[in-house]
Amino acid sequence: MNAPTLSIILVSYNTAPYTIRALESVYNQTKTNFELIVVDNASSDDSVAQIKQYFPQSTLIESKINKGFAGGVQLGAQLAKGQYFLLLNPDTIVLNQAIDRLLLFAKQYPNNGIWGGVTLNNDLSINTQHAWSKPSFRNLLFSAFGLEKAFNKSCFFNHSNYGCWQRDSIKEVDILSGCFFLITRELWDKLGGLDTSFFMYAEEADLCLKAKNLGYQPIVTPEARIIHHGGVSHSHFSSKQIKLLKGKVELINRHIPAWKRPIYKFLLYIYVFNKHISHLLLKRGSEQSVEWKKVFDQRHQWMKGYS
Repeated sequence: MNAPTLSIILVSYNTAPYTIRALESVYNQTKTNFELIVVDNASSDDSVAQIKQYFPQSTLIESKINKGFAGGVQLGAQLAKGQYFLLLNPDTIVLNQAIDRLLLFAKQYPNNGIWGGVTLNNDLSINTQHAWSKPSFRNLLFSAFGLEKAFNKSCFFNHSNYGCWQRDSIKEVDILSGCFFLITRELWDKLGGLDTSFFMYAEEADLCLKAKNLGYQPIVTPEARIIHHGGVSHSHFSSKQIKLLKGKVELINRHIPAWKRPIYKFLLYIYVFNKHISHLLLKRGSEQSVEWKKVFDQRHQWMKGYS
């Protein structure tokens, strides 16, 4: 058989109903010659049994331990044969031939090396958490004091998430989400894929910034759209936030000049401190207040990053 044009790599962890729905949407909505590689990160639910039952045509890798997102993707990439790799989250639904559209976009803009689409919420409203700018003093300052959220439609106060961009035009960005992330095999191999020292979150940011340093420019098309639920493998808000913060700190450690790092990390600390205090004062006893206290109490852990 001819090698597939595209290798789709999906990592699952205790997300059986979402994973099955995602795989169904891939097969229903994609005409490109592709192979689908599913890496199960030692799920304790019936993910493996369901994948075997409903999608025997996919390649299933059963990891004996949870290797995280980066580790799982790397397992899948070892077997991938495609010219392009697409990282796809299990909590996604492919709409309107989005994968075909994204691949066509990649062929129209071949020099960029990394391509992404737009993510939507369940009600098909825009989910903006698919592209970000590189960490900067301004971004972290506005985030720490709530201005980014208060003026989320502003590209001045919310440059981190490109607030004024309506997601209706092609845009070059610093960082693309790993939930719907297309890259050439050639660039993947050149960069060594995802760094597995990132257990979860910011590993795709690290890859994008490495690519930019080599002259490649991540880019987004509004013509390829998927639904992304986000964070379904996390049962606790604090657990997800701690991993996010670890990833952000690790990104700072690797991509920000040494003299700026303490300032950037201090702003992350202020962000969490303000969240903790505001919830303590305004929502004392609520689940959110308890969860933010857990995040703050573990600051000495996440302030180290993944190193």
